[in-house]
Amino acid sequence: MRINIVYLKLLCRSSEELITFGSKISFFHGRMSSGKSTIVEMINYCLGGKLVKTPAVSSEVLKTQLTVRLGDTEVLIERAISASNVEVSWEQDGQVFREVLPLQAGERAVIGDDIFNLSDFLLVRMGSVPMKVRKRKADEDSELHRLSFRDFYRFCYLDQPHLDSSLFALEQPIKAEKSKDVLKFVLGFQSDVLTQLQQELQEKRQEQRSLREAAKQIREFLNTYGFASEASIDSQVDEINGLTEKLEIERAAQEAPTEFVEDSLRNEAVRLTDAHQLKAAAIEDIRLRQEEQEALRSELITLKMKAARAASASKVLQGATFKACPCCGTSVTTKSPPGHCYLCKAETDSDDEGDMPSSAVEQDLSDRIDDLDISLRRLSNSLRNQSRSLSEIQMKRAEISHSIDSARQSVESQYLQRARQIESELGKLNERRRFLMHVRAMPADIEARMESADKLSADVAKIMRNISEEEEKFEKGRIHVKALEENFKSILRAIKFPEIGDTDGIHINTRTWLPYIYPEGNFDAAWTFYDVGSGGKAVLFKISYALAIHKTAAEQGLPIPQLLIVDSTMKNITPDINPLVFKNFYKELYRLLNAELIDWQCIVVDQTFSPFEGFKTGTFERKMVVDDPEHPPLISYYRGH
Repeated sequence: MRINIVYLKLLCRSSEELITFGSKISFFHGRMSSGKSTIVEMINYCLGGKLVKTPAVSSEVLKTQLTVRLGDTEVLIERAISASNVEVSWEQDGQVFREVLPLQAGERAVIGDDIFNLSDFLLVRMGSVPMKVRKRKADEDSELHRLSFRDFYRFCYLDQPHLDSSLFALEQPIKAEKSKDVLKFVLGFQSDVLTQLQQELQEKRQEQRSLREAAKQIREFLNTYGFASEASIDSQVDEINGLTEKLEIERAAQEAPTEFVEDSLRNEAVRLTDAHQLKAAAIEDIRLRQEEQEALRSELITLKMKAARAASASKVLQGATFKACPCCGTSVTTKSPPGHCYLCKAETDSDDEGDMPSSAVEQDLSDRIDDLDISLRRLSNSLRNQSRSLSEIQMKRAEISHSIDSARQSVESQYLQRARQIESELGKLNERRRFLMHVRAMPADIEARMESADKLSADVAKIMRNISEEEEKFEKGRIHVKALEENFKSILRAIKFPEIGDTDGIHINTRTWLPYIYPEGNFDAAWTFYDVGSGGKAVLFKISYALAIHKTAAEQGLPIPQLLIVDSTMKNITPDINPLVFKNFYKELYRLLNAELIDWQCIVVDQTFSPFEGFKTGTFERKMVVDDPEHPPLISYYRGH
C-alpha cells in the first residue's frame, strides 16, 4: 500500500506556506508553538481526520493542499477549513480528473462502482479493496461495517495527544474492534475470501430470519381470526356455499307483484280516462267552430267596408264627364248610348234610386255580423263550461292515480325490500368467500416460506464450513504473529527499553491484540502498555509496537500503508537526561528505514534533532523557531495574539 507525502501547502490570510518532505524521512524540530505538530495534523486533516483548531489555524489558515503519491498516481487533495468534503485531482492516462468526495460513505458510489468516499479512493489508489467486517465478532449474525483508510491510518500516525495514553484505541469499545480488524487483516487473519463468505453468511441468515418472521406473523394472524388451517377455512367456505344456495332458491321463487289495486279504482280510472277523452274532443270541436265563425265575421266586416267605399265612390263620380281617358289619355269623342258608361260604354243602371240596394246590402251584412257575435259568445260560454268539467275530471284522475301509485308502491316496496336484502346478503357471502379463498392460500404460503428457510439452513451450513476451512488457512497468520512478537522484542532490546532482557518473553493475545511482556517467562508477572508506569516508557512501548508491525509487514509483504508519522518521539523523555535512550531509539529508527523499511516514508516531529545516519538521499530536516528569520515558524508572519 504505497503512499508518499510530497508537499503540504497552507493557504493563509497573508501568505502561502509550502512544506516539503523527504522521500525517506523528514524531521521537524525546534521550539514549542512554532507549528511543528500542526504540519502532521494538517496532513491528517487532508486525509479525512478532524481539524485541530489551534489559535494560529483558527485565525489564519483558510485552506490546505496536500500533494501525495498513492501507488503510481500523484494526487492533489484540497480541503477548506471546517469543510465536510474533500476535493481530489489526479492525472491518469494523459487525462486530468477532479472529484469532490465526502468523508462518510453514502448510498451511491461517487467514482465507479466501489468508491463511495475519500477513504475508498485512498485505499483503491494504494492498491487495496474496500472491505467489510462484522461489527460484533461474538455475534455471527452481526451486521457488517466498512474497514476504512482511517482505521489503517491509526497505525501510521502516532499523534502527540494519544501517544502515551492509548495503544491504537484498543482500549476503546467501538474503535477497538476496527483496530483489531486491521491487525487481523494485515497479519493474515482476515482475507477477501473470508470477508465475502462472512457477507454471504450474513445475507443468508438475514433472508432466513425474514422468511421465518413473515411466516410467524402470518400464522399469528390466521390463528387470531380462526384461520389456523385449510380445513377450518374449507369448513367456513362450505357454510357460506350452503347459505348462498338457500338465498338463490328464495330469489328464484320470489315473483314480482301483478295486482296492485281494487277493481273499483281500476274501473273508475278507465271511466275517467274515457270522459277525459270525450271532453277533450268536445273542447277541440268548439275551438274549431270558434275559429271558423271568427274568420267568417272578419270576412263580413271586410265586405261591409268595401260596399261602403263603393257606394261613396259612385256618388262622388256621378255626372262626371271625360274628354280623355284617365289611363292612356286617348280623346273620348264618341258619345255613349243612354244607359251605358260614358267612359267605358258598359251598361249602367240609370235609375235614380240606385242607392237603395247598397244600403240593403250593408244592413244585411251588419245583421249577419251580429248573429255571428251572438254565436261566438255562446261558444265561449260552452268552452268555459267544458274546460271546467275537464279540470274536474283531471283532478279526479290525479286522485285515482295517486291512490293507485300508493297501492303499487306499498306492494312493490315489500317485494323490492326483500329482493335488495337477498342481493345484499349474497354480495356479503360472495365477498366473504373470495376473502377466504385468498386466505386459504396463506397456510400453504407459510409452509413454503418455512421450507425455503429450511433450505437456506443448508446454504448457511455450507458457508460456515467454507469459513472454517478459510480460517484454517490462517496458519500464515500465526507465523506472522510469531514474527511480530520477535520483531517487537528485537526493537525493544535495540533501543534499550528499560527492564527488557534476553530471557523475557513476549506474547501477543490475538483476541485483544495487546502485546504482553513476561519477565523471564513468568506469565503471572505479565505486563503490557497500560502497566509500564511512566509516560516516557509508554511512548517508547507504543512506537516500538508500531515499528514492529510495519517491519513485519515489510518482511512478510503484508498490506499496510507504507507511512509512519510520529509526534513526538521523545514525549515525556528528556534527551539531555536520557541521552542513551534518545541515541538508541533514533539509531534503530534510522537503521530500520535503511533496511527492512527501505520502501517506507517516515515523518518525525520532535524538539531535538538527531542527525541522520546511513541515508544518501531522501532526507529533509527543518528547524522552526518563532522570531528567527533563518528558521521561521510554520506561518511565517504569525506571532500570536
